[in-house]
Amino acid sequence: RIEEGIREVMGAIAHFPGTVDHILSEYTRVTTEGGRLSDVLSGYIDPDDGIAPPAAEVPPPVDAKAAKADDDSDDDEAESSDDEEEAESGPDPVIAAQRFGAVSDQMEITRKALKKHGRGNKQAIAELVALAELFMPIKLVPKQFEGLVERVRSALERLRAQERAIMQLCVRDARMPRTDFLRQFPGNEVDESWSDALAKGKAKYAEAIGRLQPDIIRCQQKLTALETETGLTIAEIKDINRRMSIG
Repeated sequence: RIEEGIREVMGAIAHFPGTVDHILSEYTRVTTEGGRLSDVLSGYIDPDDGIAPPAAEVPPPVDAKAAKADDDSDDDEAESSDDEEEAESGPDPVIAAQRFGAVSDQMEITRKALKKHGRGNKQAIAELVALAELFMPIKLVPKQFEGLVERVRSALERLRAQERAIMQLCVRDARMPRTDFLRQFPGNEVDESWSDALAKGKAKYAEAIGRLQPDIIRCQQKLTALETETGLTIAEIKDINRRMSIG
């Protein structure tokens, strides 16, 4: 289901630093400055939403021809008034306050765990998962949702651009076999001693790598800057994007 996919994407996005904070600040803005909740969210996607009722609960069939003439105008009026009512009321502010309050509280707990233990620690991971569980049911309006997705994808695009540049330097310019590069580079994205070891090696391309080392390191420094900016490792940025694309 599309909505289940959206939930999964939201769960992945919650692991990207700054995304939950951004939505919390948007919620605070509309609730304190007189905005509309419907500018931020349109509802919630809980796991049990959309499940068909048991067969026993389905009402018995009605003679369609007999009922149609009488019901058509009434149905139209009822539907339009329901739609208008929903559009006017928007998300329930009490429920929104409960939901966003829970997310905000968990965000604080998560922030403390990350600061104390680091992202790789079991406690921090558990708190991030708990945060994602609270954040993922919130159905953001397209503008807000797309903004978060773009934030995460933008980091991946910057990462990929530097990886491609390093591969071109090694494979195209230094004549390093592509298979060698794909085997040796992963895990060394920000290790500036990686190209030094290649340059000192006995491979045919060692000398060329040595000449290109300043360019390779320059690209790696941009990857290091991306890690610093996002608070994520290269592997974590890739993993969040992978989970987003699965959703």
